[in-house]
Amino acid sequence: MRAGDRFADRYRLDSPLGQGGMGEVWKAYDVELGRAVALKTMLTGGTTDGPVRRFRREAAIGARLQHPGITVVHDVGVHENRLFIVMELLVGEDLAHVLARSPDGLAVAEAVGLTWQAAEALEAAHAREVVHRDLKPANLFLQADGRLKICDFGIARTAEATAGLTVTGRPFGTPPYMAPEQWRGERAGTACDLYALGCVLYALVTGAPPFPAAEQAWALMRRHLDEMPPGLRSARADVPYELAELTASLLAKSPAARPPGRGSRGRAAEGDPARPVRRDARCHA
Repeated sequence: MRAGDRFADRYRLDSPLGQGGMGEVWKAYDVELGRAVALKTMLTGGTTDGPVRRFRREAAIGARLQHPGITVVHDVGVHENRLFIVMELLVGEDLAHVLARSPDGLAVAEAVGLTWQAAEALEAAHAREVVHRDLKPANLFLQADGRLKICDFGIARTAEATAGLTVTGRPFGTPPYMAPEQWRGERAGTACDLYALGCVLYALVTGAPPFPAAEQAWALMRRHLDEMPPGLRSARADVPYELAELTASLLAKSPAARPPGRGSRGRAAEGDPARPVRRDARCHA
């Protein structure tokens, strides 16, 4: 694909934003509505394999969820045998990039505010019986106005259909942020997102997830199944006791022991935890 190409005679490709294993994302222009958008398309055509099903599910779930903290899906279609999704164009950067510049973690109030925003968006998804299953800093996008968006529902499922394994027998998710039930290949309900949220909060406060991301998968699996990470206050003395306790409860090994719903946002810190944080802008989707 090249800049200037058009999809469905409506979306003009302007510049590439990124590429992954399944597709690529372009900054595009909707010539009918006169607005900039993000267009995500599959790298290959076809209509029956697993990646295509995931791609279609991402579009369907994205269109189903309507919340300020979740990326908006505008359109979906097929162009020259390529599926594509049209989404709102986000300006800012994901939290993985934010953390790369802050290896020792963010200010506690900032970390809490970002986690609070993610929790509110998750609550909206869970209310519609959607489980993300891959929450991590790279899928949390901080916009230029300080508002956070959850992105990439490519492996999300409805709560009643959240089997834990791929067709090849491998668990879904990103190892440093996967809940014990995901590692075991069990049904992954909304509590798995709360565990991942705890891992994200831990990373935002300390600069790294609870267990070293560089470890081999088998070592990470053992740690997530059997070990509790060091408490937040052992890493940072300025962490409030309540925040350390909340993080530990989110990281409970048993899904039933994790705080339900609004409990994942409560009593985290004093002040206004949802205060937006402005940062330098980049475009993405």
